[in-house]
Amino acid sequence: MPKEITIGSKIIIEINGQIKNLQIVGSADVDVNHGKISYLSPIGESLLGRKVGEIVEVKLANGKVIKTRIVKIY
Repeated sequence: MPKEITIGSKIIIEINGQIKNLQIVGSADVDVNHGKISYLSPIGESLLGRKVGEIVEVKLANGKVIKTRIVKIY
């Protein structure tokens, strides 16, 4: 199991009690409908280098700040 989130990582995060399965990808591979988000997106940038159990504040493009917890990296 990887120790920290990098480009290509598949992750499980929790946002407001909801579990999300995501993969951090390059811009050419983005497919939001399948959980593939860019490492350049606000969430992607905030999660890079983070580890399981961390709680991360993410400032979205609309200015809203959300907290997300990293559940698993695989």
